[in-house]
Amino acid sequence: MNFVEAIRVIKNIILQCSANEYDGILVKRLEASNTLDEGRTTNQTHIAISGEQMNMFPYLMADGYFNCDYSEKDEQLKKYFITQIPLYIYQDNISYLEADEKSGIIFDENKKSCVCASVVRSRRKEQADQVQLSLITSDDVDFVKFRKLLHTGDFLVILKHKERLSYDCIGIRAADENNGEYHLSVLNNKFYKLPTNTKVDIKKYIKIKDSKVENRNFTIPELGNILKKMYSNAENKMQVASIHIFGIKYGKNIIQKAFKSLDIVKAAGINESYSTELQKALNIYRCLEQNSYGIYISDENAIKEEKEVLGERKTGAENILLYGVPGSGKSHEIKTKYCNDEKMMERVVFHPDYTYSDFVGQILPRVEKDKDGNEKLKYVFTPGPFTRMLKKAQEDPSNHYYLVIEELNRGNAPAIFGEIFQLLDRKDEDEFPAEEVGESEYGISNYDVAKEVYGDENHPVRIPSNMNILATMNTADQNVFTLDTAFLRRWSTRQIENNFEKSEHSKDMIDGTKVSWGTFATVINDMIIDSNTDMVSSADKRLGIYFAKKKELDADKFSEKVLKHLWDNAFRMDPTVIFNESCKSLEDVVSKYETSEADKLESVLRTEVYEKMLLKMKQRNIENDEK
Repeated sequence: MNFVEAIRVIKNIILQCSANEYDGILVKRLEASNTLDEGRTTNQTHIAISGEQMNMFPYLMADGYFNCDYSEKDEQLKKYFITQIPLYIYQDNISYLEADEKSGIIFDENKKSCVCASVVRSRRKEQADQVQLSLITSDDVDFVKFRKLLHTGDFLVILKHKERLSYDCIGIRAADENNGEYHLSVLNNKFYKLPTNTKVDIKKYIKIKDSKVENRNFTIPELGNILKKMYSNAENKMQVASIHIFGIKYGKNIIQKAFKSLDIVKAAGINESYSTELQKALNIYRCLEQNSYGIYISDENAIKEEKEVLGERKTGAENILLYGVPGSGKSHEIKTKYCNDEKMMERVVFHPDYTYSDFVGQILPRVEKDKDGNEKLKYVFTPGPFTRMLKKAQEDPSNHYYLVIEELNRGNAPAIFGEIFQLLDRKDEDEFPAEEVGESEYGISNYDVAKEVYGDENHPVRIPSNMNILATMNTADQNVFTLDTAFLRRWSTRQIENNFEKSEHSKDMIDGTKVSWGTFATVINDMIIDSNTDMVSSADKRLGIYFAKKKELDADKFSEKVLKHLWDNAFRMDPTVIFNESCKSLEDVVSKYETSEADKLESVLRTEVYEKMLLKMKQRNIENDEK
């Protein structure tokens, strides 16, 4: 049986299960020794996981316990580090299991609770290793309560979230293990997986949260005194462990100061041979800091604490392309409908010389001072607007962020995006769980971006579900880059309507004339469409509502802003469609308009065009009087 067949069984037993959410399946029928039932004949309190099912969980391995003869193993190292895994339990499942028992488990507004359970790998004499899931003295209290609802013969179902170190945990009564032809027992003691990769950032959980450690620069005598106290106060046979804990806790300070282990041990007044143990601890700290082994170390509340501090991640972010004629109000639409808070957005304008390095980031030289105060030339990654916004959204999940790209097609967009192009495929609500909607469906590898955003160069880069990308595009632009179908299909395109009737600005009068801006633009736009004078779609050359702002309706600005556009672009092939015969050149148009003491538009436009405008003004005045 493969993963697809196994998940089909799960879906038919656990009706609300979604196949796209998971990449690992573990089903275990509980023996009496795996439960917390009263009257058991064993002192065992953990759930024994053996065989291929051990691969479902990460664990920490100490050489002194595993890589030695069984008789020489250091038993203290078995639980020296305990891996904590996050498990989600659900209110509906708990209600089903409770019956007359009341667990007292508290759930959030989504009717679920994230609990932590312990994982330790154990050696057994002349037997295969096993993973011990759940140490009741270290687990979250609510997970222990969940376990007390499960009895001999019941099934424990654990489903690993796709490409994440978190799990769904579900209990099924023995009497309910089948649904028609589907039987949960066929999955018992087996492990089913997909060929995915789960990157785990250890640095989130190895930080020392003691401000007395983080915010001080210790001297060797001070460190020696601390080590002496830790060593002296250690429990019996835990003195060496106290040296290891000291090295990890104060490792950052020791390494940054380039202190020698032997000097600290001497200052502590303990046997100098212990400098080897301290050096081991510093090596462990380096591995943890660099995430060398791709594992988490956390206390049981770490994930809950992070969630409480950061909040639930917003979802539903999109890639939206707003298009329309110049001045139709695309930027105004972004400001009024999406975001007008500069702290939550970043704007960038594409142009022919804009590159991937400008957008994503690049290695640049920088002069920095070393620890001795000497200036050194270093080459460091300098993030671009995409990476900066990605980092902001990643670190602040409770808010939506917006990367705004103006003039998308004036730059070579596919080349500027590069491999980021793949991130534009977003997860939707039809195929993925609600908490993932809006994030990139596929991740990419990018050393510099991953290091900048996640602090781990091996972390797959994805656009989070709270980062929107908004782009604008003028359909009338000439000499722009073509956007291919593969690129465009990853955007939700929205046309911005060029409706003068809805804008108060359309009533503003053009200085030195009897015509309003709305009337002028409406007549001209109708003529642009009717004339069809250009090889490019004539509709793209129309005047937008905000093509000319109020101050640009002044006599000394209107000709340069609007009439020049009509001569050079909209009626480029035949300017005489709207301009009278006295205007032989653009210079004539501008000069006559600016120097005319009569109606300025009448001096440069064809008579029939100008009369259309006056007639339309009269009609609008009548309509306004009737209202």
